[in-house]
Amino acid sequence: MSSASRHLAWLALRVLPFIGLIMLWDAAARAYDVPVLFPTPFATWDKAVQLIGEGQLQSDIAISLWRIGVGFAVGCVLGTVLGLMMGLSRPVADFLGPFVHTLRFIGPIAWISAVMIWFGLGETSKIVLIVYTTTFVVLVSAMIGVMTVHPNKLRAARVFGARGWRLFLHVTLPATLPHILAGARLAMMNSFMTIIAAEMVAAREGLGFLIFNSRQWMEVDAIFVGMITLGVLGLLADVLMVLLTSLLFRRFRPAAA
Repeated sequence: MSSASRHLAWLALRVLPFIGLIMLWDAAARAYDVPVLFPTPFATWDKAVQLIGEGQLQSDIAISLWRIGVGFAVGCVLGTVLGLMMGLSRPVADFLGPFVHTLRFIGPIAWISAVMIWFGLGETSKIVLIVYTTTFVVLVSAMIGVMTVHPNKLRAARVFGARGWRLFLHVTLPATLPHILAGARLAMMNSFMTIIAAEMVAAREGLGFLIFNSRQWMEVDAIFVGMITLGVLGLLADVLMVLLTSLLFRRFRPAAA
């Protein structure tokens, strides 16, 4: 098979499923035959064009991505630090373990009411929820990464005189990094889900607000626009993360990435 044929096959495998999904969506909408409740892909596209023309969609995307970006970055740093500490120190793991393994089973949605009361209805409360949902995924991944470093690697490094920070920087951290990056990738997905829930409860802009507010006015086409936009942004964020991981941490990434 020639290079051009391989590229065409690669493109077809990725484009055809989307085309098939759109066709299935269109057929289902026409069979339901209530455009107000189940808009077709074309009606949804027209609504998206309208929202873009009004500037609303761009504004909602920007504010949601800003909230996700800040919360995700802070949560990744916090989760990495705590996870490394717990993985490296048994006393720290014994002390923090019960809290971590209890709190991580309490979903961020359960905290929405309390966080809104404590931090108000502004940006802080939404960012805190993103930090919360990000931290525990990265923390557990980092802790597992440290605990799964092969003992022979540590022994070999000690034979060559590596101790303390040198052992950590040259052996433990590189071996743990793939786990941290995998956890961050999962945490990104959780961040997108959490911000939508937070914006549905108390916000005046954002994709979650667009979806929730459209429901009150029976604008199902706008709801579809919000959901599709969320999915596309999530896909782009995931692709970007994979590309950055490949460029910046090529030597550390797992073979399956």
